[in-house]
Amino acid sequence: MQNRFISKYFSEFRYTFVAGICIVVVAYAVIAGIVLAVPHLPLANKRTFYGLLRAQMAVDEGQKLPALKREMVLFLGSSVVERGVSELSMDSVFNHLNLSYETMNAGTGGFCADANLPMFRAMLDDGLKPEYVVYGVSIQELNGASTVHAFFETKDTASVKLKPKTLWNIIRYGPTALAPLMSGDHFHQYVFAANNAFRDVPNLNLFNRLMFGENSPPRDSAYVFNPIYLNDLKEIITICQSRGIHVAIYNAPLRKRAPDEVDIPYQHRGESYEKVLKLAQDQGIPCWNFDRTGLFDTSEFQDNYHLTPIGAKKVSIMLADSIFRWQSGAISQDGMETLE
Repeated sequence: MQNRFISKYFSEFRYTFVAGICIVVVAYAVIAGIVLAVPHLPLANKRTFYGLLRAQMAVDEGQKLPALKREMVLFLGSSVVERGVSELSMDSVFNHLNLSYETMNAGTGGFCADANLPMFRAMLDDGLKPEYVVYGVSIQELNGASTVHAFFETKDTASVKLKPKTLWNIIRYGPTALAPLMSGDHFHQYVFAANNAFRDVPNLNLFNRLMFGENSPPRDSAYVFNPIYLNDLKEIITICQSRGIHVAIYNAPLRKRAPDEVDIPYQHRGESYEKVLKLAQDQGIPCWNFDRTGLFDTSEFQDNYHLTPIGAKKVSIMLADSIFRWQSGAISQDGMETLE
């Protein structure tokens, strides 16, 4: 009797154990399938998802280029880059000029040099080899009092890394990587980035508008130069130079200020660019200033800081021309005499 009870107990235990193992195997198989199916999904958590998403996109794009015999022109910067550099427009110019370059826009909303630095390192650590890196700055780049700066929500630099999508890493980090997509805000960020920030969509449909969201940053009431941000930008330049990567800076345009607008950062327009230009001169790299009177109409701006798709196409053609002249040997360092 006792033996039958023990035998029945172990039989039920064995059944439960096997069933549990099967459930775990099936669950992880589903997780692995989703991780591999979602384009550009980084093995990251919520604290690093926002920035590493762009890094993963750049790495994935970079892996295609050797077979196509093309070199990457990588753009880094904040939302002025994210919204203001059109890969389609630039690559069209490159093709017309018979240049084997392909543009990758890794601009990320709110990401200035302090956040771009670890993101750029993550790209390089994962094997990205851009031929050119162009960093786009705006009036807020060096503003320590800015309310629009974003950061990696972690101080652990070891976690700001892209993990290769091996079976072990997918099993280990897959659930964590998928968790951000369960959050409405992070899912919105993913759709926004995966659709190239809608920078080439002149007429947004209902879905586009929902995913685009609001893009009118508040005007800061103070401007305080923060040398840490300038040092981070210098570090990005130094990393490029140490790896033989050509690097340049461009100054994004601002919409002309209306007479009734009181916008403190505008008063520091020249001061900010002067520091960036001095850095470029010290490092011997190009610095292109597109914040010049007469280059852009008011209608080509979405708001004070960001261009419309029409404006993005226009500045992208200018950037492609600047890169063409640069690779031909011209190192231009545009002054600020026309800044308002």
